[in-house]
Amino acid sequence: MGVRRAVDMVLDLQRSAPPLPISTYGPLIHNPQTLKLLESRGIKEIESLDDVNGGTVVIRAHGISPREKNILAEKGVKIIDATCPRVARVQAVIRNHSERGHFCFIVGDEDHPEVRGLMGFASSGGIVISSADRCSACETVDADREICVVAQTTQETQTFQGVVEVLKQRFPKIHVHDTICDSTRKRQSEVSRMAREVDTIVVVGGKGSGNTRRLAKVARSQGIKTLHVETDEDIPTSLIAASDTIGVTAGASTPNWQIREVIDRLKEIGMSREASPLNSLRRLGDIAVMTYCVAGLAGGGITAASLALQSRQITWLPLAVTVLFVFSMHLINRIQERSGAVRFNTPEVAAFYASHRMELTIMAALASLAAIIFSYMESINSCLMLTAMLLAGRLYTLPVFSRSIFPRFKWRSLKDLPGSKTPVVALGWGVCACILPAIGSPEPLSLPALLVAFCFAAGTVFWRTALSDLLDLQGDRIMGRETIPILIGVGKTRKLLQVLLFVLAVLLCGAAAGGLTSLVGFWLVPVILVFIIFFIVYRKRHLVDRLLFEGLLDVNLLVAGVISLLYGWW
Repeated sequence: MGVRRAVDMVLDLQRSAPPLPISTYGPLIHNPQTLKLLESRGIKEIESLDDVNGGTVVIRAHGISPREKNILAEKGVKIIDATCPRVARVQAVIRNHSERGHFCFIVGDEDHPEVRGLMGFASSGGIVISSADRCSACETVDADREICVVAQTTQETQTFQGVVEVLKQRFPKIHVHDTICDSTRKRQSEVSRMAREVDTIVVVGGKGSGNTRRLAKVARSQGIKTLHVETDEDIPTSLIAASDTIGVTAGASTPNWQIREVIDRLKEIGMSREASPLNSLRRLGDIAVMTYCVAGLAGGGITAASLALQSRQITWLPLAVTVLFVFSMHLINRIQERSGAVRFNTPEVAAFYASHRMELTIMAALASLAAIIFSYMESINSCLMLTAMLLAGRLYTLPVFSRSIFPRFKWRSLKDLPGSKTPVVALGWGVCACILPAIGSPEPLSLPALLVAFCFAAGTVFWRTALSDLLDLQGDRIMGRETIPILIGVGKTRKLLQVLLFVLAVLLCGAAAGGLTSLVGFWLVPVILVFIIFFIVYRKRHLVDRLLFEGLLDVNLLVAGVISLLYGWW
């Protein structure tokens, strides 16, 4: 939490136009890949306070001493305190005991920046102890003195307890504060448990990260084969290929995209080790999700549900138009994105598009052409509207504001407009699923039924896309994309999704009961219930395979179409 908070604070800081330059005092976190990304965003690292000459200075997650903070304040710079709240709690404990004249023992690594910062709060004296074997320094402290004991937040539990036992034997007046972060404690416990279930444990994180090194140490202490890697390039293929079951864990400072790269690489090694029908089927499924084939079918399902809600005949032509439109537009947008946020959100997808860019571009162009032809078969009005939508979708991603003409304008294309992506996607699907079939059909139009169908189509797609935005939060922050969760916050976005599902369920039931739509509205309520299950899975953080999760979201929309077809036949 503290590391994620620090990185998010720095990335969000650029949106508020703070005094420049922006710098961090020391490395913000112990992850070289993330620090390199921050540097590419113009956020530099300074090692000495003498190098501070104005602008904005961010205090890193490990915290700093009061003396250093006072020096920064005297320099008149804007200070952003990204100290982890758990570290700040330890600082407060030491400060309170020091004000009462207590001597402080800090169990941790003396050279770690967090510990150096903590020592600055020990105004009544303090000593750093790294292990129970090195408690000889405590003999220089009067045994009758009142002391407090705290831990570096990423310290090993066993080490802390061992030191406390030794100190209790010498100091009768002792105040023990177990300040080890719950996340650290949980991770170390889970590694010990996981070591009994796997052949190999891969620990992902910076080599300079103390808590990551401790995770590897805990794993090795269980007698399990352990690899500490920073990136997927560090994975030895031959060693991994000899393992049947692999456990993956990561240090507190390891970003999600780095973990996903490692998992994707492990999956690739596992699937290439043994050619089997199941592996081949799984790979085809991943490709279908990555290339938006499943999303296209979901668009067809939404169209079938919309037609059924309006008591209209479900024919193949409007379904085909929506399938091809959704497939082509999403594919084009992904191709144009290239190595943007997708690199950090789903590295496997970024690698796939880099390898097959030409083939995918041809597929997208052919799908767009086929969609236009099929829409013309519906009516000339449908064809004109679809063509306009395709052009609008292309314009949405093209840079229209030149940097040379508008140097201070941060939006280069319409897609850069804050929070625009999710409603635009929902609107596109909704129009294609509801409006195009309506203007291309000679059947009489019921406006209330059309509105309910449009709300169902656009609402479910909005929900699906917003949930993906929540999953993509880290990569979007890195690339400076202002999606809805970044604009209004994660908590409000979650509430919005919960309310939306409730409104859609009530709308379906109320419209069906009131005769505004056909009774298929009742049949479609389970689709909403399945979305609730997906939301619970997301909240419980049980996501292991991102592509599988996204595929299942779209399959649920396809199921809505199958339900509608069954209703029509019934």
